[in-house]
Amino acid sequence: MKASKGKFIAAVSTTFAIALAPAIACAHGKLESAEPAVNETVSPAPNTLRLTFNEDLEPAFSTIKVSDASGAVVGDEKAKVDPSNKRVLTLSVPMLAAGSYSVQWAVMTGDSHKAKGTYKFSVK
Repeated sequence: MKASKGKFIAAVSTTFAIALAPAIACAHGKLESAEPAVNETVSPAPNTLRLTFNEDLEPAFSTIKVSDASGAVVGDEKAKVDPSNKRVLTLSVPMLAAGSYSVQWAVMTGDSHKAKGTYKFSVK
């Protein structure tokens, strides 16, 4: 009786492990936090944007673009992965005037998964 109970538990455990493997393998980089935050109104204007992700980033394939309300790209700096925390992507921006801004980010994580997204913030 104990042997068949053990086999049953082993079979159930194996089934769950196999069922969950694709979900674990398909994990993608996600934006965990941003400075300025999503939909935040800030004053004074930031001089650097700081986006934190849930996985380490590949610097050569990770970007941030900031646009003003008219759609014009603000600044010409390139985003950089923080050398002390590979999950953080920063972008230096010029002095931003009062108004609404759109942040577009695209990243590749260490396991070669790509993710992208947008969010807005405002300067008062």
